[in-house]
Amino acid sequence: MRHLVSIGLMSGLLLLLSACANIKYADDYKTGTDFSGLKTYNWRAITVDVGGIDKTFLQNLVDEQLRAQGFVLADTSADLLIDMQVFSRVSTGGNTSIGIGIGLPVGNHGSIGLGTGQTLGKGKQEGVIVIDITQTSSNTLIWRGNAEGIPLINFSLKAEQKLRETVSKLLTPFPPQTTAQ
Repeated sequence: MRHLVSIGLMSGLLLLLSACANIKYADDYKTGTDFSGLKTYNWRAITVDVGGIDKTFLQNLVDEQLRAQGFVLADTSADLLIDMQVFSRVSTGGNTSIGIGIGLPVGNHGSIGLGTGQTLGKGKQEGVIVIDITQTSSNTLIWRGNAEGIPLINFSLKAEQKLRETVSKLLTPFPPQTTAQ
């Protein structure tokens, strides 16, 4: 009986862990760009295709983070132009089931033995934020960052802090730490 209770607790724990966000961050930049003199920015375009979230709120989160990193919002003659796209999509990867088993491991991804499992729904909606930063003088894209796998619940007013953390992690690698060549 105690064994069945511990299996039930483990299954519940695995379900809870599977509900946690696994946000993936990535960024890329144009090599050879001198980021040291770029200090001012302005907005060029914001597209938000996630219901229930105000684009001004998202813009304010980005402004807040860029200010913390030493950038200044300029009305005219900005060094940088910011474009942001926020949209939802059907997740394209990851696990579609979870389970617990007792047995002998086989390879890196499974085991043979007695176990129980739960199939998770395919096609889970997730949020994506893409931020493009263009150098105004050359109209050249010099940095792109994206965060994907954002739970849509994070775009609600109740989850403002989670969205703030996502924007912070997304923009922290900008500007990239490059060495003079």
